Amino acid sequence: MSRARLAVNSLLGIWLFLTGCAGTGPAAPAPIAEAVSQTRPLVILGSVEPAGLALRALTTRGASLSTVKIFNALPALTDSQGGTRPELLASLPVLGTETWQVFADGTMQTSYSLRPNLTWHDSEPLIGDDFVFAWQVYSSPELPFANEPPWAVISDVAAPDRDHFVIHWKVPYPNAAQLNQVNNELTALPRHILGAAFDQMATAGRDSLTNHPFWGPQYVGLGPYRVQEWERGSFINAVRFEGYALGVPKIARIDLRFSADQNVVVATLLAGEAQIATDSSIGQAVAAALEQEWARTEAGTVLYAPGSWRATKFQLRPDLANPGAVLDARVRKAMGYAVDKDTINDAAYRGKGILTDTPIWTGSVLGAAIDDSIRHFALDLRATDQLLNEAGFSKGPDGFYSGLGGRLPFELTTTGSPQSLQDILIMTDGFRSAGLDVQQRSLPAAQQQDGQARSTFPAMFTSSNAMGETALTDLESSQIPTANNRWVGRNIGGWSSADYDRLLQSFRTTLDTNSRILILRQALRVYSDEVPVISLVFPPGVTAYVAGLKNAFGKTRTGSNDFWNVYEWEFE
Repeated sequence: MSRARLAVNSLLGIWLFLTGCAGTGPAAPAPIAEAVSQTRPLVILGSVEPAGLALRALTTRGASLSTVKIFNALPALTDSQGGTRPELLASLPVLGTETWQVFADGTMQTSYSLRPNLTWHDSEPLIGDDFVFAWQVYSSPELPFANEPPWAVISDVAAPDRDHFVIHWKVPYPNAAQLNQVNNELTALPRHILGAAFDQMATAGRDSLTNHPFWGPQYVGLGPYRVQEWERGSFINAVRFEGYALGVPKIARIDLRFSADQNVVVATLLAGEAQIATDSSIGQAVAAALEQEWARTEAGTVLYAPGSWRATKFQLRPDLANPGAVLDARVRKAMGYAVDKDTINDAAYRGKGILTDTPIWTGSVLGAAIDDSIRHFALDLRATDQLLNEAGFSKGPDGFYSGLGGRLPFELTTTGSPQSLQDILIMTDGFRSAGLDVQQRSLPAAQQQDGQARSTFPAMFTSSNAMGETALTDLESSQIPTANNRWVGRNIGGWSSADYDRLLQSFRTTLDTNSRILILRQALRVYSDEVPVISLVFPPGVTAYVAGLKNAFGKTRTGSNDFWNVYEWEFE
């Protein structure tokens, strides 16, 4: 039996087991009185405990967790329809007015007004200087953010008074009004908490700042909820922040719980002891079983939405690539045509994923850049054979491709999560059936956050990555990890293309939306022609929530955080 079939059967076994169990689980709790709902906590289950709660942490946060939003606020937020709303700001800058000026030399200036009387969770006032301080911290060359947007294109941030701040830009920056692009957010930082530690960096080194307890359990933010108690390894209890910019949250408490056991998560939901499961706490098979049970009882809803980009990166550093044939674009294209994405989607994601050839989802605001000029990789073993023949390889009597140096071997590396292993089994089985000698290896858990270990794989590395514009930035030459930059950077395959870098820089400094789409299309053509990555799928992020939770989880989620309006949620 093939590994792909084993993976499918394994998933079906889990699904059948959980479906049987679900039918005997406790019913959803009955509606409760309004007085009780004001004190009843909203319990949210996640698979991974965050290392810290800051949106732009100086320490490794590990997985990207949607629940972190409840502790944070930004200048603006994106709603479930993809629209932008001021959050900390009174209003957004408008291009062509005094609030957003573009000068003849290509520089810009944007001006921002804060909502009145805002405070941090510790009741200290939020002032314009907190944004100045954030720029000083994140643009510091001792920290890894200085070369990333928006810090890399800001020349100065000033605060003329307590309620305003002004940004001077080196070049045009399309997200200048919102300042909320995922992974490139411009957040405020509390100078009254971190100022002394930042000042000590000059003499004591970066550890004086990065090791500050602010980045851990003593986090003080601006979001709708603040930390009340954090028991490491177990839970975070949060209480509503009555000074939140958009109003007092309706639910008084939120309890975050963490479990890697999907059976425990589902049982807790069915017992009415939790209301939400998110952040990879349940997989596709479990979600399907829960969805079927809730369709019968009307006790809850399961939502699916693309939240990451699953892709296989090639090793393109000549000193590390093994076999050296991986440096040949014809070989990389041949391997792209040998991947059965449909089987991966059906087996690993129960058909809920969105197949893709680029990091850009066609349903996003940048989706118009995808057209027929972008190479499409569907399973086509004739194309695989033709390209490998052109590169000097042919099938031997054993059914595997060989060249002058013998058989063409590849190692496919991944992280060791169960979800990773499912698609890796299918990919490896498909490659070998096509005549490509591919062996799989799981990176040990202790090395999964090690930049050097992640960047020095010999041939291919499959992982889940940020999608959209963040993923485009991650493929820039400036993002290549090296020993000189302490292996910091997300371009772990080491792809370097002057044409791609030039086009991406132009894309990021062009304000007109239609022009940006045309430039992005050109950059994606370079990407699809050089094939530094085999794009696989946008896996469906799963969120399950019980009935009786009002105003939660808009059905259309385009670039917004699931908890963007958590302050409006309430129990029925």
